[in-house]
Parts: sequence; C-alpha cells; structure tokens
Amino acid sequence: MKMADRLIGEGNPVYIIAEVGSNHDGSLKRAKELMRAVASTGADCVKFQAFGAEALLNPLMPGKDGVWQPDPAYPVMERLSIPRGWYPELMEYAALVGVDILFTVFHEEGVEFLTGLGAVAFKIASGDVTNTPLLRKVAEAGLPVILSTGASYMEEVEKAVQTLEQGGLEDIALMHCVSLYPPEPEDMNLKCIKSLKERFSLATGFSDHATTDVFTLAAVSMGASIIEKHITFSRTLDGPDHPFAMEVDEFEKMVASIRAIEKALGDGMKRPSEREFPERVGARRSIYLKRAVKRGTTITQDMLKVVRHAHGMMPEELDSVIGKVASRDLPPNMPLRKEALR
Repeated sequence: MKMADRLIGEGNPVYIIAEVGSNHDGSLKRAKELMRAVASTGADCVKFQAFGAEALLNPLMPGKDGVWQPDPAYPVMERLSIPRGWYPELMEYAALVGVDILFTVFHEEGVEFLTGLGAVAFKIASGDVTNTPLLRKVAEAGLPVILSTGASYMEEVEKAVQTLEQGGLEDIALMHCVSLYPPEPEDMNLKCIKSLKERFSLATGFSDHATTDVFTLAAVSMGASIIEKHITFSRTLDGPDHPFAMEVDEFEKMVASIRAIEKALGDGMKRPSEREFPERVGARRSIYLKRAVKRGTTITQDMLKVVRHAHGMMPEELDSVIGKVASRDLPPNMPLRKEALR
C-alpha cells in the first residue's frame, strides 16, 4: 500500500498510528498537546475520529422495557465531535511536529470535506465494514484506505474489499481488530492477521485496544505491517477512550520495542549473523591430541579428544583420522591438522 510518499507493507518499517480518538476531550489545545506527545514517541501517524453525533448515532435507543428513550452516549458524542474549524489547524500542526495525520471517516459528507482539505488517506472503523454507501464514497475519493475489521466475518470483509476495489481503489490495508474495550487475551485471535494476509494479499495490521503492548508486539512478530493503538496522558482521565489507551511513556516504549522486533525478525535466511562468526570458533569443537605423539605413530582413538575451541579438524572427521600416521612429532593439547598426518 502506498500512502503519500510512504510504502506500507511487508519489507517496510511497521507503520505506527497513535489514535487520539476522543482523548482530546473537546479541547483543541489538548489535541495539539497529544500530537506533540505522539511525535515524541517516534510514532509515524496521529489519528482522529471525524464524526458528528447526528450523522453517527441515533439520539434514541430501546430500553430494557422496549420503550425508546434518549441514548446516553449521544450527548457524549456531541461533546467530543471535532468542530469543522479544527481540521485545518490539526493538519497544519501535524506537519509542524513531523507526523502524518489520519482521520476515521463516518459519513459521506465527511469524505468530501476532508478530501477538499487535502487528506492523504482515510481510516474506516470496524463498525462500517458493512456500510456500503460509505465504502463506495471513500473509493470514489481515490485515496488510500485502512479498513478495520473488528466483529466481522471473513465474508463481510471480502464484500467490503470487493466494494472498494470495484470503486477503483487499489491502495487498501486491512486491520485485524477486536471490538472490545479492552479485550481479553482469549478474544484476540491474532492468527487472523495471517489469515487476512493470505486471503487478500494486502498490507495487514493490528488495531489493539488492550492496555498492554504484549499483543501488539506479538502481532508485529506475526507480520503486522501497521499498528494502531490509543494514546492518552492518563488512563484516569474522564472520557470513553482514556481507560484502554496507552499513556505516553508506555507508547514510547512500545514504539522502541516494535523497532527492536523489526531488527530481530531479519530476512528469514538461516545463516550466522556477522557478530556470531567468532562463536563458530569459540563454541564449536575440534580434534585435539590428549598426549604427545611421536612421528611415525599410528593414530588411535585413545590419543584424541574432541573439545573446544574449533582451531583444528572438525569432529565429523574423527573416523577418517583413526589409522593415519603422524608425519611429525605432535605435542599434547594442540589441535590436530591434516598436514600432520599421512
């Protein structure tokens, strides 16, 4: 997948997205503080959710008695939706602090608005995997798309990808996700990362809502090429996304761990690393003389030992040595060499 001037996928560095979500708490100042914090962690991208309550959520919902009543989440969504005037400032500030910026879009009009502002890509939330009108609109925009797949069957993901591709979109990435906040280990099903990669041959990542980085790091080890995780200044803050987010220092350590894992994964070719070569001598064995052997003596098993370090003939050559004749005097505790035999 190509996003702006960056290639994302196998063979490229893991693309790390810090999800602010609603953790700006309705404050542009807090949003910018979080963006600076994201830049300090070494993450590649900061992400916000571009929703308006009226286009996302019905204000009424059925209660336990079946009677429709006000949805308590609605005023929260109203309070945490990003005002239109913020978007240009957020995009400018991302450039200033040196991180990419990404928005999750939730309705078609938002796609048009953000495209007009110069957005370089879109994120689609798990809840919109089946939102065909939105998928078509995003495909029409022609910008790269990262699609989360929480709470989905493979068939639903297939249909969503097909909708995007039929709209002419080529740059698509998929995110394995568990739509729980936070999930338990048994909910994770991390092997789905491999399943998605094999099924679609697309860049595949992991959107993680756990408060630890252990599952994220496992996902990177399994080949995730994009990581998305919520960030906050404190999980004790009041707001729907704070309790399962990572605090800034934790996020920074996670980024460092991901970069270390990238180096550790290597290219899969079995060979010694450059720094291992001394161990091929130090930890391996050779054939040595147990005692002094006079010239002309026939070599027997009891004259030899196989010990470290590997400065002489290899252990696999032991059988070929037996019965040979020493061509010169051989001192004890020295490696046996072919030129000393006939």
